[in-house]
Amino acid sequence: MKKGFTLIELLVVVLIIGILSAVALPQYTKAVEKSRAMEAVTAVKAIKDAQEVFYMANGHYASSLDELDIKVEPVLKDFSLEVGFLSSGRYAYYNTKKGYYIAGSGAFRSGLAATDTPDMIYCCGDGGGSNICATIGREKVSASHCGNAYRIY
Repeated sequence: MKKGFTLIELLVVVLIIGILSAVALPQYTKAVEKSRAMEAVTAVKAIKDAQEVFYMANGHYASSLDELDIKVEPVLKDFSLEVGFLSSGRYAYYNTKKGYYIAGSGAFRSGLAATDTPDMIYCCGDGGGSNICATIGREKVSASHCGNAYRIY
């Protein structure tokens, strides 16, 4: 009598592995997306803290990252830094693939029409971005410039 596995046994094992991978892959993808978003949150928090220190020392926000005492990467995996409103106390990392952003705004914002998110770090997004924002956010907040905003800090 020969020892070994039958074709049916091998097919059952392959089927079980396929089912397990089909269940695990979406969870893995979600975990990777969440970790990338949290990397952007960490960078935004560093900018926010440095901006507040700069404000206390100079009476206004820095207009460029070079003026701050930190080094942040302008491009993270799937995110790019937008500093167009930096001197007004707002900065954000935009997710170029999912269409959401992680933003920070200073306690003493000025020069922006939307002043309903002072002194917070929040996630803002619609569609697929809204799901990740809900996952990493602590509470839903009202923001006139964003339909689905979630406070992170």
